[in-house]
Amino acid sequence: MSSPARTAAIVATLAAANVIAGRLITGPLRNLPAERRLTDELRRRGGSATESVASVLSRSSDTSRAIAVGLALTGVLLARRRDWTAAAPALAMSMASATHVVSSTLVGRERPGVERFGTVQPTSSFPSGHVGAMTALAVVIGRIAEPLPRPVKVAVRTTLVGYLGLLGWSRLYNGQHHASDVLAGYANGLICGRLAWKSLR
Repeated sequence: MSSPARTAAIVATLAAANVIAGRLITGPLRNLPAERRLTDELRRRGGSATESVASVLSRSSDTSRAIAVGLALTGVLLARRRDWTAAAPALAMSMASATHVVSSTLVGRERPGVERFGTVQPTSSFPSGHVGAMTALAVVIGRIAEPLPRPVKVAVRTTLVGYLGLLGWSRLYNGQHHASDVLAGYANGLICGRLAWKSLR
């Protein structure tokens, strides 16, 4: 099997795994009631300042911004590297987005039944497309940072992990996603980011 066909097969398998997990959550697991309690607890502990921070973090992953960052990074890499790995950011985010679109359409999970802050998304809740795309991009950036001096590399990767953690929190706090949506987004992004980098290497 050629590399593109193998990559496509892995993405299709990932989407299928998402659909199975999503159907289990929305079916036999009855939408995991504990997730609603988690959102309520986050809201209870928050305030106006917390809401502002969560809003900024959540908006940082909006589709238009994510695409712009991915394309800008691809352009910079093309100018510097002039090899196939320059396409890794765009490919990683495309695969994560494709996984999200297919699986969210087939699962059709409703978003949390709380007041939602920020942009109201037209897609279903499971899995988180924002978290998936940004995680995929972060994985690629972490790989690109490999040749950097160790202190710089550690700083870059620590910043990426911290950002992703806060992004997931913001999506929960804003009522955009359930916890399992965010966790699935992380998993999708990790797999798609690693797969994009490996296939282009």
